[in-house]
Amino acid sequence: MTNLSNELLLVPHTSMWEKVFQKEKSSLEKLLRSNSLEIQHIGSTAITEACARPIMDILCVVHTLDGIEVFKSEFEAQGFSWRGDGGMPNSIQFIRYAKDGTTELSNIRIFEKINPIIDDFTDFRDYLNAEEEVAKEYSAVKLGLQKKYEENPGLYTAAKNQFIKIVLSNLK
Repeated sequence: MTNLSNELLLVPHTSMWEKVFQKEKSSLEKLLRSNSLEIQHIGSTAITEACARPIMDILCVVHTLDGIEVFKSEFEAQGFSWRGDGGMPNSIQFIRYAKDGTTELSNIRIFEKINPIIDDFTDFRDYLNAEEEVAKEYSAVKLGLQKKYEENPGLYTAAKNQFIKIVLSNLK
């Protein structure tokens, strides 16, 4: 199943996202069992001064990716759709869709504990939460890209990722 909606909606931060995250985290902890090391809220919905697409991004760190595919049906029974690596090697992606079957609610990325990209997700989130002006600049960039790429969320994401890369390179 893919997201059939091309709508590129950006909304202000809401405290509701933390409640949604806690609910998703609880579901994921049960599914991942003792393989789970940590589950974190990442992405724009985790940045208090940034606008965001209303899709919860969740990072799961596990001991090993081995065997997770065996439990694919358990994830699906809980409403998560398997996406393989979702274009990001050495990871597993699940999407939770709304009842309409097209609107994405949650994007779950699972990484093995040795994957260095984990720090990029958490460093970016933590830096923007600590630096309000950079978070506001990120929102302005996203709003501009929303207008430019309103019919193509893929191009929006690629362009937005350039800002993220610049921030991360300045942190290293």
